[in-house]
Amino acid sequence: MKAWAFYRRSTDKQELSVEDQRRACHDFAASRGWHILREFEPMKGWGSGLTIDQDPAFQEMIRLAERGDHGASYLIVYDVSRFGRLETQEKIYWEQRFRKQGGIQIVYVREDFKNDGSLGDTLLRVVKHAEAHEYSRKLSETTLRGAKSHATLGHSTGGAAPYGYDRLEIDPAGNPVRVMKKRGDWKSNKLNRVIWTPSPTEAPVVRWIFEAYEKHTGLATIAHHLNDQRAPAPRGRWWSRIIIHYILRNRAYVGDRIYNRRSYKAYRRGERGSLANPPSSWVIREVAHEPIVPRDLFDRVQLMARKRAVTIGRTFQRPYLLTGIAFCANCGYRLMGYPKSGNGQRYLTYTCSGYHRIGKAVCRSYHLDARYLEGSVVQAVRDQMADPAMKAIVREALEGMINEQFGDGAQSRVCELEAQIAELNRQIENVVAAVKAGAFSPTLNQTLADLEAQRAAVGAELRKAEARTNQEVGAEILAEKVMEYFGQFDRMLEQAKDIEDRKAFLRTFVRQVNVSESSGQRSAEIWLWKIPQKNLGEEDSHPLFPRVNCGGTHLRLGIAQPQELIPLLISRRIELPRSYARAA
Repeated sequence: MKAWAFYRRSTDKQELSVEDQRRACHDFAASRGWHILREFEPMKGWGSGLTIDQDPAFQEMIRLAERGDHGASYLIVYDVSRFGRLETQEKIYWEQRFRKQGGIQIVYVREDFKNDGSLGDTLLRVVKHAEAHEYSRKLSETTLRGAKSHATLGHSTGGAAPYGYDRLEIDPAGNPVRVMKKRGDWKSNKLNRVIWTPSPTEAPVVRWIFEAYEKHTGLATIAHHLNDQRAPAPRGRWWSRIIIHYILRNRAYVGDRIYNRRSYKAYRRGERGSLANPPSSWVIREVAHEPIVPRDLFDRVQLMARKRAVTIGRTFQRPYLLTGIAFCANCGYRLMGYPKSGNGQRYLTYTCSGYHRIGKAVCRSYHLDARYLEGSVVQAVRDQMADPAMKAIVREALEGMINEQFGDGAQSRVCELEAQIAELNRQIENVVAAVKAGAFSPTLNQTLADLEAQRAAVGAELRKAEARTNQEVGAEILAEKVMEYFGQFDRMLEQAKDIEDRKAFLRTFVRQVNVSESSGQRSAEIWLWKIPQKNLGEEDSHPLFPRVNCGGTHLRLGIAQPQELIPLLISRRIELPRSYARAA
């Protein structure tokens, strides 16, 4: 019998946790003659039990299970808490989803579950899952209460200090112990505390920002000046007007400490809504640490800032077709739409956002005619579709998809389902033998009914898989349908109801556009998909993205996983004019 294993540790400080779980799971599998095919653990190596279902590795495990060609019958987990500390209903949902959609039963090494479907076993599962979630909930409440107590005393409650400050470890008497410079430094004694102290290199920069702003220097000018001077920026990044804006509004620079302004619990659970807590929930300690900026200067800056409008992010829908997929090859920043005037006219252009956010320290200023760049990208799609070799390229890509759906992938699924039916038959025979021997009971009768229902469901799926292996599917037919879709490109692009729909439709053909400038020449490298690619997260019913019906089976054009998309790219290079003020 084949199985998977899943390991989880709550923090990156539990170095031995995963190895302990791995050892126990392998011993558990060996005692039953099982072979562990694959092991999974959170993407970062650790993950919160309350949000483990949002982890990319967990989602990948679900996707592989539901594909059906995994060959595993069990998922081995150390105990119910290692699988997560989700609410009881959610935990049971995932167990049922693995079993029904993927044919995988979750078994726990350190639990007393019999996995026989009996009432007692079901109740025990519910209690264990509820205990795991309740433990996490109470721990969260206790941690928050302790953090609030320390915040009222002006102590750090964890995390990095604001730019301009260093973390200073102090002993219980308030005497300094050491400055904690490195990221991830821990206290040398658990009884010690951490406060903020002005950084000798960063604090003067903060003071200069406030003084420059009071002299009516703009945010962008301040950011450009700091980048030109190579002043160290927060977290090693470039200075930008947004960073300056947040520094000017941060009360930490006058010595105040505010804790619990935001709560990220709902956000981590995937719930929408405001992250801001009401002011009544804030914990405020004035003069919690040494100030960097005098309070009167801070107050004058706040008064000036309220009179100036600072827009962050997109405030309206802009008519730029390539936003999000056009990049500056020189610095790596995205291209942004930028209206420009010249020759008595107003033009729509693309320019480097790196220059506008940071300045010439990262890139130089240039403007590209939006009409020309967008028209060139659309024309590149047309040229690609008109290429005589395009049909052969599409057919080659589709052959891999067909083999997965109807060839080797389907045959592998048949073998797996046959093995499942054989195992169910064996279990049913054992139950029937026990009944014949006089061991009949209501629980045993329910177990037999469940096994027969499972066998019927697996049998139905087996018949579908066998039908696929016998189905003749020609890549030539599918290629013709895809080419027919290509022929409707212009019509469907024009039929899009708004600019956002036009963008979404174009991205099914275009992966990325990289604009570069060297030796006085501007060019764009356009990366196209060999076959249209549906954007991840869109519904199959999207009106601009078809599903090809082949013998009753719908094949979606494109492959869902990013690592599988790389071989499906084709690049085209175009030359761009130097002037944005071009005739239409």
